Amino acid sequence: MKTLERYGFYLLIIAVISELVLPFVLGRYIKGYSQAEMLISSFGESGMPTKMAFKIWEIINGSLFVLAAPAFYAHFNSTSHSLAMGTAICIVIFGIGDCIITGLVDRASSTAEVGFASMLHNYASGAGFVALLIGTFLLIWLFHLQQNSLMVITLVVIFLLSSFFMFLFAMPKIPFINSLQISHRGLWQRLNLLFLYLPFFIVAVKSLPIFKNQ
Repeated sequence: MKTLERYGFYLLIIAVISELVLPFVLGRYIKGYSQAEMLISSFGESGMPTKMAFKIWEIINGSLFVLAAPAFYAHFNSTSHSLAMGTAICIVIFGIGDCIITGLVDRASSTAEVGFASMLHNYASGAGFVALLIGTFLLIWLFHLQQNSLMVITLVVIFLLSSFFMFLFAMPKIPFINSLQISHRGLWQRLNLLFLYLPFFIVAVKSLPIFKNQ
């Protein structure tokens, strides 16, 4: 555990960078793939030449997120044990829900194929998104307790942006407003993920020895 507490921030930085570059790397192998319109999970659908690479990539990234959680717990434990534990749990839920389960369970490529596996994929991914959003709120609370107003303001702005892009991405799945046509869903997904990752990425970078005393 001490090893994970020491190197967990490095693992999270690697995982975030890997997640952000994944669609741009795999997108080169699918003719006509649109980063703005198509979802990242499309790489793992049946018949896609990227299916196996996507699955392995997501399982590895999810494992990195899970292994990074102890570093966040150890870093904030002296500020608040319960909030530090909650933040670590949120990271684990994301790593398992949006990454590992996404890699292990196929997403249906059409509504006719929707079954238990596809529902598990969708709900686990959604739970992962919400977990990181909650985790961002917990980080805001932790920095408030530390009286770090700059980080509080920064994370509040990021939290609002992430919530906004999550709403745009989730609109087709929300009752009463799902009839509204929303384009560029792939873009909203990518921006949502960027701002979901950013608070944890910032904390990880600031906690590295080279930046810790700055």
